[in-house]
This record gives sequence, C-alpha cells and structure tokens, in this order.
Amino acid sequence: MKLIFRLILSIFALNLGLATTQARAADIVGTWRLQSWIEEETESKIVHKAFGEHPLGLVTFTADGHVAVIFSDPTRKPSASPKATDAEATELYRTMVAYAGTYSVDGDKLTNKVEVSWNQAWNGTSQVRTFELKDDRLTVRTQAFISPFFNKQIVSTLVFDRVK
Repeated sequence: MKLIFRLILSIFALNLGLATTQARAADIVGTWRLQSWIEEETESKIVHKAFGEHPLGLVTFTADGHVAVIFSDPTRKPSASPKATDAEATELYRTMVAYAGTYSVDGDKLTNKVEVSWNQAWNGTSQVRTFELKDDRLTVRTQAFISPFFNKQIVSTLVFDRVK
C-alpha cells in the first residue's frame, strides 16, 4: 500500500512540476520593455551600463515559441544621409543589439536560439539565461560571455517590465 501511495505521490509531483514549467513559459509570453541593463566583468567586477541609465529596448515572446529582441542607446545619432559613412555605421552598430529566433523555457532557464542577429557571430547559437518573474517584472541574467561592446567576459542582468 505504501508503494502505491508513493507512486501516486511521485506521479502527482512530476505532473505538478511539468505544469509549473509550462505555466512559466506561458507567463513570459508578451512584450517587455527594458528598464535596466548592466554588464559586470567576471574578473574585475567592474559594472558597465553600455547604453546608459535608461536604455531603450523591447523583447517579445510569442505563444508559438518565437522571440525578437531590439535594444539601443538612447543617445545614438542618425547618419547625416540615408547611407551612413563607415564611421557612422560603426557607431550605429555599436549602439544596438537585435536578434530573433525561437525560445524555450525549462524551470528558470530561458534559452534563445538565435536565427538572425545584428552580430553575425550569434547566428545559429543558443543564448542561455536564467530568469525570475515577479508580477509584471522580468529579470534575466546571462551566463558569462565575451561582451561585443567591452571585449571582456561579463554577465549581464536585464530588467524588463511587461508592456500593457
């Protein structure tokens, strides 16, 4: 009898765990506005705010598993003409982040599989993060990676609010 009770309890716990994971994936569906973004160097612990105190950015997670991300520095300047000079193009590239692809959620792990990106090196990669969701605030923390802005190993922490 104890064995049957333990088996039933185990199945219930497994189903509850799967439901929680699925609910978490559904909970992030929508569009989120970037509120803050910090990059901390893993070695020196120096903190950078690549796009300042009030970075611009949106991320959208769709119910069918797609993600689209765009961030930019609010101080970026447009090019003087429709075709940017090499110097202008360099500055524009270094003041944005954009990519799209698919995503999956497993517990507090969020994996973005990048299909197209402003940074060609990210195409075809999986960007693994952890996340915490509290009410309408989503906090995402990356694994350590080499920052395309500082060329140092960093961990990014991004905070988003749900767009309503």
